[in-house]
Amino acid sequence: MGETFQWGGMDGDDFMEEMENDLRDLSLERSITTGLKTAEEIERLTVDEKLNDVDRALYLLSSGQDVQRISVVRDLAKLIRENQVEGMKQVVPKVREVLHLSCQELQEAATQAFVQIAEDKSIPPQLYAQTFLQTILQNIESRDPDISDSWLSVLLQVIKYLPKEIIKRDILSIAIAKGQLNQSVQSRLASCQIIGKVATRFDSFMIKKDVLPLVTALCQDVDYEVRACMCKELAIVARGLGLEPTQSAILPELVELSNDEESCVRLSALETIVNLLSLLDDETCNHTIIPLVCKYCDNAMQNKDVTLPSIAKQFGRLCHGLSVNLTEEQKIWSLNYYRDLCVFGLHEKPSQEDALLRLPATLMSSEGHDATDELILELLSKNPRIQALYKEEERHRECRHHSAFNMPCMVLFAGAKNFKSELYSSFASLCDDPEEQVRVSLAKGFHEVAKLLGNSVSAIQGEFINFLSDENEEVVSAIISNLPETCEAFSKGLDQGHTKENFFAEVIPALLAAEARAAKSRNWRLHSDILDRFSYLTRCLSSEQVYQKFVPVVFNCITSHKPLPVHLAACRTICVFIKHNKKQEQRQELCSRLIEECRNHQSSRYRRLFLDVCVFLIEIFSKSFFNQYFFEKVLELAEDPIPNVRLRCCSLLPLLKSQLKLPKDRQLLQQLDLVVRKLLVMEKDRDVTAAIRQAATDMDKFQVVVESLTTKHYFEEDVLDQKKEDEERLLIQLEVKEKEDNDKETTSTKPERRRTEAKTNERNIGSASTPAKKASRLKAVSASGRKSIPSPTGPPTHTANRASSGQAGKKAATKLARAKKTEAVNGTPTTPPTRIPSKAGKKSPAPELNNNTKPAIRRRADSDGYLAAASRTARAERLKKKESSIPSSTSIPTSSDVRRSSLGNLAHERRSSLKSEQSHKGSTGSLDRKSTSGDVTRRSSGGSIPQPRVTKSPSLRTSGNTTPKVRRAAKP
Repeated sequence: MGETFQWGGMDGDDFMEEMENDLRDLSLERSITTGLKTAEEIERLTVDEKLNDVDRALYLLSSGQDVQRISVVRDLAKLIRENQVEGMKQVVPKVREVLHLSCQELQEAATQAFVQIAEDKSIPPQLYAQTFLQTILQNIESRDPDISDSWLSVLLQVIKYLPKEIIKRDILSIAIAKGQLNQSVQSRLASCQIIGKVATRFDSFMIKKDVLPLVTALCQDVDYEVRACMCKELAIVARGLGLEPTQSAILPELVELSNDEESCVRLSALETIVNLLSLLDDETCNHTIIPLVCKYCDNAMQNKDVTLPSIAKQFGRLCHGLSVNLTEEQKIWSLNYYRDLCVFGLHEKPSQEDALLRLPATLMSSEGHDATDELILELLSKNPRIQALYKEEERHRECRHHSAFNMPCMVLFAGAKNFKSELYSSFASLCDDPEEQVRVSLAKGFHEVAKLLGNSVSAIQGEFINFLSDENEEVVSAIISNLPETCEAFSKGLDQGHTKENFFAEVIPALLAAEARAAKSRNWRLHSDILDRFSYLTRCLSSEQVYQKFVPVVFNCITSHKPLPVHLAACRTICVFIKHNKKQEQRQELCSRLIEECRNHQSSRYRRLFLDVCVFLIEIFSKSFFNQYFFEKVLELAEDPIPNVRLRCCSLLPLLKSQLKLPKDRQLLQQLDLVVRKLLVMEKDRDVTAAIRQAATDMDKFQVVVESLTTKHYFEEDVLDQKKEDEERLLIQLEVKEKEDNDKETTSTKPERRRTEAKTNERNIGSASTPAKKASRLKAVSASGRKSIPSPTGPPTHTANRASSGQAGKKAATKLARAKKTEAVNGTPTTPPTRIPSKAGKKSPAPELNNNTKPAIRRRADSDGYLAAASRTARAERLKKKESSIPSSTSIPTSSDVRRSSLGNLAHERRSSLKSEQSHKGSTGSLDRKSTSGDVTRRSSGGSIPQPRVTKSPSLRTSGNTTPKVRRAAKP
């Protein structure tokens, strides 16, 4: 386009100069004189404060300004509620008097007040009819059409609050009078609307007698506007009449109106047919409605008239309402007609007029169009031919727009099984439509289509990804708004015949790409909406997928400089991710990272954001979880150096107190009280001081819940909190169970490996000599600490060990008895080593050593003696000291005394050995069998010399086995 533009003999440069002059005149600064009110004006606007409400209203209505009168009329409903007698007696007559000569703004205020009084039912219906209804009927006759329409809308709203007698006496008569042919078109239109409202309050007999003749007359009115208006009310009149009067009186008029020469009348007839489908019977639909609809639609498509957008809008309801009555041929015709509507206007060749038609849209879509482009737009808008072409293109777009809106209804009509063959081509065409409004309309109903398809939902998988990748932000916003329902429909439908992994493997990159484009754009609303919808992906995706794919993206939105709504949406999504994560390690990591990124951030903005996040945490998690991870972190921010952070923290203190439960959280309650007292005493900022005082007042109203004495006031809240705790506990149990299952799978493979290794070893050592085999078995026995029976097929197995465990126990008991006899004869303690009974095939756990006690005497693995010779020496020295402590007058024992003493000790030791055998047999592996006997004093049977006491040696006290060892008396 050149620098100058010629159109209709006008030079573009001259036009530009003229436009610049006009803009210069508009941009001139004009002095605005806003002088102060004069003393007379102030005195005229001043009202005595001693006047009551009724007197003040009367004074302002009589001598006040228009603003004051409007204020009184707006508060008329409140005045009547509070002072009904005085208001109805004095104020209402004054208002009716003022309305005759008032301005339109006062009239509109009165209409709102009259409707409010009727809705409040503050006065009886008879009184309302005598006062307000008469005023409404008088103002309907106003010559000003705006005022008349306002009061007509008031009448239509108050009819439902009036009794039938008043409606028949005062309103129906006016409707009949206004519906006569000698009245104006405006009066006859008002009569049509009044009849539609009156028909809802009368019975069938009264409608047939008083209303139906007027309805028939208005349907045949000479003015098309009256016919169209009355046609819209025919559905309401038909429901009041019933089926039989409708078939005889209403349907003939409706058929005639559907063939009217005016398009607006035909549109009204189509809407009425759709509204009457639920009332009509099958016979009427088969013989009257279906042929009428088919003929109407065919004529509209052939003529391409202005009714096609309306047909496209109502076509879904028509097919759904008539689906029971349609034959197979008629269903095929309906689907073909719908396919034509979906591509209406797309396959026509563009002409020169179409190029001119698209020129205004191109110029309007461009951001940098200059004044010359504005001139072209203005001149094109005044051309009648261009206007007609533009309207035609608008009709084409509206047809496809309404067809996209009706797609879910048509899927229900055709069935999910027939979608691929009947409707998929139209669906794909609408998804790729060049008009963005068409794609937006289909994207808004995409989730409904996905639900209806069920197991056939995989057919629209590609279109879903294309919508997520659309360049238009409105399309992406429309598909994202119902993302949870769409993903859930895909998740359910892909269970049979298709894998969800393949679907989500393609959807996840598309979702992340949509989020990246929204982050780069200036549309923060779309970005926050996408992040918020990400939280619902936990229903469809696995915990690991969410953790690997979406958690880094959402955390990046938190740490980057984004608008506050984006930050809040990202934080709430992270909280939901933590809630549904199945691994405790990852949950703790996310909590720690959230604290690190927000709570410990250097910027006060992120610390305040952390306090906002705590509100989400309290909403999503249980009280115990919040108290464990975040309670103390919030209290620490009460000492933040930034006043705004402390101010936000003060507002959360009452909420923190509501999270506590006694006696479990007594320590946290003490910390909270300490923080509140400290802020009340030491806070210097004025706003924070006021906030902490308000918080302290609110905290006094909260009662801390006691777990054992919970009152009914907290019952519902406790139930919800218990449900959250159960969900969190269930996640932990599932994780533990999963680990146990993995361990079982691992251990189940070990026997197979052992069998394989055993067979390999048997083959490898098959050529070895027999002594070598015996030596290897002896080494295995000495290393394991028990005797096992060798298997004839190879090394000893766990089954053989279990079979030989009973015999080994008997032999061990016999060996212990023999050792006791040897000890009694020789005088040498030979206590057998104590072993922990354990299951075959498992090693016995070694007893833990106690570092606080003296080191015990340890046994050798291959002998019955002690290793500590020093302890023996110490024992001998202590024995000598005890012998030296005996008085000198005591005689030395004879050999017979010693023999008798040794025989008594031998009998006692036999009894103790039997007890130790029983204790070894009955024990289950515990080493803490303590002796309850004290010091044992023994005397010889014949002598008078006391024998030395037998005591427990302090050197035998070990942390593992505390069985006392009896010490023998020394020989003389």
